[in-house]
Amino acid sequence: MIFTLTMNPCLDRYIYVDELIVDDTIRAKKVVDYPAGKGIDVSRVIRELGGVSIAIALVGGANGRRLEEMLDKEGVIYSSIRVPQETRMNIILETSKGQYRISMPGEKIGVKKLQVVLEVLNALVRQGDVVVVSGSLPKGVAAEFYTGIIFTLKQWGATVYFDADGDKLKAGLIGQPDYIKPNLHEFQRLIGKHVSSREEIISEARKVIEIHELKAILLTLGGEGAYFISNEKVLYTKTIKVPVKSAVGAGDSFLAGFVLKKTEGASEEEALRWANAAGTAAVMTPGTRLCRKSDVEKLLEKVEVERIE
Repeated sequence: MIFTLTMNPCLDRYIYVDELIVDDTIRAKKVVDYPAGKGIDVSRVIRELGGVSIAIALVGGANGRRLEEMLDKEGVIYSSIRVPQETRMNIILETSKGQYRISMPGEKIGVKKLQVVLEVLNALVRQGDVVVVSGSLPKGVAAEFYTGIIFTLKQWGATVYFDADGDKLKAGLIGQPDYIKPNLHEFQRLIGKHVSSREEIISEARKVIEIHELKAILLTLGGEGAYFISNEKVLYTKTIKVPVKSAVGAGDSFLAGFVLKKTEGASEEEALRWANAAGTAAVMTPGTRLCRKSDVEKLLEKVEVERIE
């Protein structure tokens, strides 16, 4: 079974307007809500691609109930950990000139609820299961929380994919996940230096793999493609050119495609093909609508995976 853990989910509210005018009444043309949070997005994409996962998330208040209702509508299986705090809402203003994202701070989560997270994982996760741990942490929760969660999951015999940034990525790596999925900016922050050439990227990635005993790194480069890097092989897949409506959720879709197919027994090459197609399909949809299975299947025919080493 595949599980996803989202510690800091949110409700994304897209408000479509013609333009922003100071001191004038601005009338919204359309308002659309989406369930959001990196792990939740991974579960949504797995469901869209015909797979099954369970999304574990901390949710609370009216926003939390709304998020659950939308997951119900999409057919996503979830296990909510209810908290008294309101699930945060992000506001995205979509205009003819561009997008304005207003990220709201979440409320502080109590220590007792953090213990409940571990108890829920203990009740659900079994040896051989796959757990995707990703995203930010609630206010007041130290990055080292990820160290403990990942270490514990590994002790239980789970395969762990980890996707976070900054101090959270560094802390989670101490727990020794099996795979990480940074984008290039996140990877450069991790290693503390700029890398551009293929040789530099592979060399630095393998240093991280050796230090933290990873199986592999999935490294996305935006419009420049993506790598699968392990000690045994290096695979590269280039970006497919498509009309871009929103890049939100592309990385989560990429990870979902890889996790689903690898869990189903596909080769790393085949899993990377699906990852590329899912990530590319996600940019073809507006807002955080993520990918459509029909688009993914069409794009698969165009995806090429090259073995570098």
